[in-house]
Amino acid sequence: MEKQTSSKGEKQIKVLVVEDDRQDFVLINQALKSSIRAKYETEHISNYKDAVSVLIDNEYDVILVDYFLGDETGFELLKRAQEARIEKPIIVMTGSTAVELDDMLIKAGAADFIPKDEISSTLLDRSIRHAIERKTAEQEIARLVRRDPLTGLGNRYIFEEHMELAIARAARSRSRLAVIFMDLDRFKDVNDTLGHHVGDLLLTLVGDRLRRLVRKSDFVARIGGDEFTVLLDNIQGYHDVEMIVSKIIEGVGRPAPVSNTTLDISVSIGVAMYPENGAIGIELMQKADMALYESKALGPGHYHFFTESLQERLVQGLEIERGLKEAINHSQLELYYQPQVDLQTHDIVGVEALVRWNHPERGVVSPIDFIPIATRSGLIIPLGEWVLESACRQMAAWNDMGFKVPVSVNVSPKQLKYRGFFDFVLKTVSKYGVDATDLELELTEEVFIESGSASLHMFNTLRNMGIRISIDDFGTGYSSMRYLKDIPLDRIKIDRSFVSEKGAGSISDPAITRAIILLAEGLKLEVIAEGLETEKHAKEILEQGCSLGQGYYFYKPLPVRSITRLLETKLRPSLIAGEVKG
Repeated sequence: MEKQTSSKGEKQIKVLVVEDDRQDFVLINQALKSSIRAKYETEHISNYKDAVSVLIDNEYDVILVDYFLGDETGFELLKRAQEARIEKPIIVMTGSTAVELDDMLIKAGAADFIPKDEISSTLLDRSIRHAIERKTAEQEIARLVRRDPLTGLGNRYIFEEHMELAIARAARSRSRLAVIFMDLDRFKDVNDTLGHHVGDLLLTLVGDRLRRLVRKSDFVARIGGDEFTVLLDNIQGYHDVEMIVSKIIEGVGRPAPVSNTTLDISVSIGVAMYPENGAIGIELMQKADMALYESKALGPGHYHFFTESLQERLVQGLEIERGLKEAINHSQLELYYQPQVDLQTHDIVGVEALVRWNHPERGVVSPIDFIPIATRSGLIIPLGEWVLESACRQMAAWNDMGFKVPVSVNVSPKQLKYRGFFDFVLKTVSKYGVDATDLELELTEEVFIESGSASLHMFNTLRNMGIRISIDDFGTGYSSMRYLKDIPLDRIKIDRSFVSEKGAGSISDPAITRAIILLAEGLKLEVIAEGLETEKHAKEILEQGCSLGQGYYFYKPLPVRSITRLLETKLRPSLIAGEVKG
């Protein structure tokens, strides 16, 4: 190995020359030394083997390589450079003038191709300068592609790449690492109330804070929306992670001065550990995300580690998801109906449709177990369509029997976001020939808070058709009542937690139930209480002014055969005649 240098004190371009002909190297070196545009420092290697061994050396700016190197060629060196992820430009020199070879070398990754008989100071200088400039531009483009344009942090792609490399290092050194998933609590409120430009400023501020809060060896990325990830490398144990996570929660959660206002912010964090929670990057990310979901259930500003219990729930959730797909397609689902009654007369005035899953091995699976999984997986859309169609089919069957029975059907927020929901409702009501006024859609408060102009138009259209719209679980969601003035509503449903959650004979929260009833009266909305478990519940809620209710004190949810027999004996004549209590 031989090195030639220029005079001291001048900026130099370092060139690695791989040439097995000593005389050719001398000519190349002289051409570079005579350049008037730049100063070059050259290092000479005369064989392929030595060239491969120094490829990972980053002390040079460009490589000049002879195409023929004994038994090897420039193609082999280009291949080895790609395998080693060498980012320095490689210029190939050869005595051949074949155009095909030129094209092949460029496709193989060469920065340029120079015929040896044309080598001159000017040609070498121009080729080297252009190769370095192109490579620099390519690297900058690659850097931008791998960076979040808003915060300047890494994006998901580069985070996954860093994570895989960190896992490989941890496996060799038998060390540990942690993957952190984090998002801002109530970030949507910032966008909705102050605008997306303020939300973007907040995300930039949070990204900057995160960079400052973690160690230099850690890697921070924004993977989308308000979601950030942090890779904690070389961790000794859970205590180290807890210290860093607590520091992040405190540091990021400081009041944020943004656009002439100060925002109170908080973050929720989920953590997965290597090797305890997995040996593959995507698996760790999945489990950190699941831990984040768990931490958000604890309230703003919490963190949660992925645990064995979460692992069991993950496996069980995947099994339920697979089974639910089969259930939808193979008639394992069944609708039960819980009567809604007039609290003064105890007459049945309608029913609520409730889905049940008859698993061939596990028996009846509770909706508490499969509805959340159906919602997360997207299966809630085909499941919801099955429920709505089955309810309308049953309404038609009761109509044929002479019963006019109003039916309430629960609708998930995800169903409403599905573009085909509105058309499906219209098609189903028309298909079974049911009276639209007998159908009620029960929606949660979340739906109304997130409703845009398109959703408002849909609600108005449905209501103009006669379909009733009610709020389910009222009082358990958002505190803002503004949406009650804007959304077309017919009924408010008092959540069971305010009626019978504490297990006492009396109403659990009489002040809240009375406030909801007064609110409904002021807005001229019907109100119904669920969760009536005792005679005292029914009596007290009636005395407060609520005339409708449902619960185990009156009837449990019943299968079709049982509810039909009940309707035959208990349904009021006024309903049979077509009069519906409103």
